Amino acid sequence: MSPQSKEPWRSAHWHCSPHNFDSSLQVPPHPVALHDITVRDGEECADVAFTVDDKVRIAEALALVGVRRMELFLTVPGWLEAVRAILRRKLPLDLYVTWHPGRVERVLELGVRHIMVWYRIAEEHQRYDLRRSRKELLDQAADQIGAARKAGCVANLFLVEGSRATLEQIQEAVLVGKQAGASAVTVVDSYGVARPAAIGFLVRQVREWSGLEVDVHCHNDFGLSTANVLAAYEAGATGLNVAVNGLGYRAGNAALDEVALALEVLYGVDTGLRLEMLPWLGKLVEEITGIPLDYFKPVTGKGAFSVEQWKTASAMEAAGVRPFAFPFEPELVGRTPRVVVGKWSDVGAVAKKLTDYGLTASPEELGRILLECQRAGIAHHRPLTDDEFLAVATTHGAVPTE
Repeated sequence: MSPQSKEPWRSAHWHCSPHNFDSSLQVPPHPVALHDITVRDGEECADVAFTVDDKVRIAEALALVGVRRMELFLTVPGWLEAVRAILRRKLPLDLYVTWHPGRVERVLELGVRHIMVWYRIAEEHQRYDLRRSRKELLDQAADQIGAARKAGCVANLFLVEGSRATLEQIQEAVLVGKQAGASAVTVVDSYGVARPAAIGFLVRQVREWSGLEVDVHCHNDFGLSTANVLAAYEAGATGLNVAVNGLGYRAGNAALDEVALALEVLYGVDTGLRLEMLPWLGKLVEEITGIPLDYFKPVTGKGAFSVEQWKTASAMEAAGVRPFAFPFEPELVGRTPRVVVGKWSDVGAVAKKLTDYGLTASPEELGRILLECQRAGIAHHRPLTDDEFLAVATTHGAVPTE
């Protein structure tokens, strides 16, 4: 979609709220990278264990979909083999790794050039867990950034627990990181405890203090991760940490597909992703991890385009305004509407199902079929299967279309 469009809220495939683009709210599109942490944060998921082959398959899939940044931990057995295997494939994406003394040197030799330097900014971590002074830990982060730069790498200062630190603590760390040579800072909401306005505020503060690129990493403990990374985008963030299916520690992270669709549809941003492949990517990660997609998961969940009524959608389609019947047309992401018939169905749903099977019925017959299907749906506590629907339909007069 062209940013110059007079009606950027609608296209051939969607019709979102025009108020998103009100002059008082509109966010001029700016370049943004989707930084995938499926493999990195997936290592922190209590119920997931990736093999080297799993990591390679995910990396290849991300590259095929159009993701250009992915991150990998160096803390789990097989880390060196995974880095070597991914780099060997010469995928069109940048591989980021966390700085891990004694290990990072090995991957630098392999050609990795993007480094995440962690700084645990919270006083509670420093005092009770690490038992080291703030100055000592800041000096360590600065030294690691300096070493990464000396090795020819791009360094990103990753502020663990950043959302719970004071502004003074954040500013101090950001300026130390900039002076040491960091090219970007990641604002981290480690426990998902910041609301969108707070994340946007922190991004603006870091940009103002440093002039550096700002990324965000937001967990989903209050269900706000997608909203938070979008608030960060609005505030000028240029890197958004996302994960396929929202995979990650505890309640997970911002979901790649949700963030990508929101950027495309609600903000007018060209993400460069092959949107029609997102469901395939989600299924792949579901298969590898064994963690099922939630029914209500936006974009890729079974319920996202499942409906019991079709009269309104049919009317919109007949009028040539089909996108108005959806948040975005399912075909945009390689899907089709799933119309089922049951307790809440309308005549439109029955007519569509009959058409799909090459059947027709009179208006009176449609009414009888609908009523019987509604009763059966209540009795079964679910919508009818296609075989059950066809049995009802043919019993009550549906015949093949001539």
